[in-house]
Order: sequence, then C-alpha cells, then structure tokens
Amino acid sequence: MSRETLITVLVAGVWAVAIVFLNWGSWKIDLSAIYYAARSFGTGDFANVYASGGAPFLPDPPSAWQDWAHSEGFTGPAFTPFLYPPLWAAALAPVATAIPAQTFFNAVLVINAAATVWMIWLTWRLMRPIQIGPVGWVVISFALMLVTAPGYMSFWFGQPQVIVAAFTLAAVVALADRRDILAGGCLALAAAIKLTPALIVLIFAMERRWTALAAFVATGAVLALASLGAAGWPLHAELLAKLAAIENQILVSPINVSLEQAFYYLQSFANGTGDLSARPHMVGGEDWISWTVRGFLAAGVVALWWGTRNLALRLRLWTRLMGLALLTTLASPLGWVHYLILPLILLPGLIEVLLRRAALGAILFIALPLSLPALVIAGDTRGTGLLPVALNTGAALIMLALVVVAARREANP
Repeated sequence: MSRETLITVLVAGVWAVAIVFLNWGSWKIDLSAIYYAARSFGTGDFANVYASGGAPFLPDPPSAWQDWAHSEGFTGPAFTPFLYPPLWAAALAPVATAIPAQTFFNAVLVINAAATVWMIWLTWRLMRPIQIGPVGWVVISFALMLVTAPGYMSFWFGQPQVIVAAFTLAAVVALADRRDILAGGCLALAAAIKLTPALIVLIFAMERRWTALAAFVATGAVLALASLGAAGWPLHAELLAKLAAIENQILVSPINVSLEQAFYYLQSFANGTGDLSARPHMVGGEDWISWTVRGFLAAGVVALWWGTRNLALRLRLWTRLMGLALLTTLASPLGWVHYLILPLILLPGLIEVLLRRAALGAILFIALPLSLPALVIAGDTRGTGLLPVALNTGAALIMLALVVVAARREANP
C-alpha cells in the first residue's frame, strides 16, 4: 500500500469514527418513522403504519409509537411519518420487533457512514481525476460531509437518503463501466426506497442504454410485486393518498430548498399575506406555482440533455447526474436540504472541469451558505424563513449554474 493510499484510508477512517461518535446513542427523528412503522406492521397494527394526515411531520403521532418510545426511555420524542413503500415496513418488521429503537438507530448510523465512504470512492471512480490526488479529493469530500447541513444533518436525522444516494450513484458508475443490468438494478432499488430517484432513469434514455432501462423496469416490477405480496394493496393505497395530499401543499421550512417554497415567499411578500415564519408548516398550493416549477423541471431536463450531448462519457454522466439530482430536489414538494448530499458528494468533480483555483473557490462559495453555522443563524424559528430559503435554494441554484458552466466549457474548449 502506497503512502498516499494509506493517508486516504486514514482520512476516511477518522471521518467515519468521528461522525459515528458524534451521533451515536441519539434519537433519530427520520428513522423513527421506519422503525415504528415496521414495528407496527410486525405486531399486526396496520392502521398505524401510515399515520393519518398529509403533513411531512407528525404533531400527533400514533399513541402506540409514543408508548414504545417512552418505554425505552425517550422523553418527548418527535416523529416523522412513514412515507416509504410498504415493502420496507414488511421487510424490516422482524428487525423492529426484535431489537430496541436505539440499536436500530445506531446500526443505520454505521451503515450510513459506510455508504458515504462508498459514495466518495464511487465518485472518484466515475471522474478518474487527474487534477487532484486521492488525499485532496477525500479531504474536500469528507469536509463537505462534516461541516455542511446536508452532510451532517443526514447523520443527525438518521436519513435513509444517504443509502438512496449511494445506490443512485452506484447505478451511474455501473453505467460508465458498461454494466447496464447492474445499473438498472441499483437505480430501481434506490427508487423503491424513495420515489425521487426514478427521474434519474432519464439518464438511461439520454444515453440510449436500453438494456439499463429494461433492467430498471424489470427490477422495479419485481420489487413492486414483492411489496404488494408482502403488504397488500390497502397500505399502498394509503401511501398514494398521503403523497397526493402532500403534492397539493407547499412545505415551508428552513431546511427546504424547493422552488415551490421560494415562489410562495415571493408571492407572500408581493401580496403582504401568507405565513412567513420559519416554523415548519404546510400551506395550500397555488396552481401557478405548481405549473411554473413543472415547467422549470421540464426545461431543465431538455437543456441538460442538449447541453451535454457532446461531452466525453464520464464527464457527461457526472454532469447529467449532478443536474438531475439538483433539478429533482428543486422541483420536489419535499425538497429537504439533506437531499443535496448527492450533489455535494459530486461537487469535487468541478476540479476536473474548471481551473483548480476557480473550482476550489466555487466549492467554498457553495459550502458557506450550506454550512451548519449558517443554518443555525438563518434557521432561527423566531424569525421569517426568508434567509434560510435564500441560502439553501440559492446554493442549489448556484450548483446548477456551475453544472451549466462546466458543460459549456467542456463542450466548447
């Protein structure tokens, strides 16, 4: 093992130990939904798998969930609703009924840390950088995962988005390596956990990789049938109804980057109406906002395809993945800031497409508004949510603009 490789492994190990140590033994609000939904399924309490209402948080969680949490010593725990396919409640039911919540939270924390190390290695494989060595690459990557809100909060909340992002990235790396069946399978698995990665399948169509697309459809069909077989149709109907209710609302939160929220604030300031507090809440959707965001998404996808068609394969895949990951987050009704973990993992790739000094400056410029101190200051729930909206959504838009600049620069050297 070379000295450079040894240092790279050491940096990865130190980061993994630090992130696990900092988050070990704590309540994981986002994992609470998965654990207690699976436990409800395992005990036959199917009515509590999907809590009633269309909010992405639970002011009034099921009493059974609260009782279970209190029996393990958690005081005043906050819960999020289960918004995942019933397959995962069924699959994890034996685990949730066999181990306490904290053991489950700690286990997923370790898995998330390992998945992050895997993602950074996958991005290195995808880009095959020559402008920076592996030590510099991992230092930048792990620093972004430690000091930014999307990075650190993913572990603090216990976000499955880390695993979803890892499988999404693995799909694109497999595509770059001409392993199309594996690519389709990995992306289908990611989309079976959360629905948003399904839009990444557009990369398969852009690349005309029909075998990967067929593998995605086939694997997705198998997983859908497995979900129906394990959980039955009624739970799936509940999930669809809940997602439809959320689709017709706008989430207002200091940790949301959605354009729907940004347009809602613009409308509220123009009209002098609306709830502008940073306290997380849902407001009624507006047709013009919904259609504007959909138009932005459609135009962005077309522009991304057209602007990257002449790039070399690996750079093209990096640009298309970065662009689609940002577009889906900005256009999602639940565009949580931790959904930016995949774009941030990909961000060091700028070093390969821009001048090194410019790339490092751009990375720093993006990291600052997304940093934990910026979140703490801007996300003060005693004020309006304008500042966190400007910082989070602005940073995502800047990343998207940099993707455009990088694509144009490489297409027209």
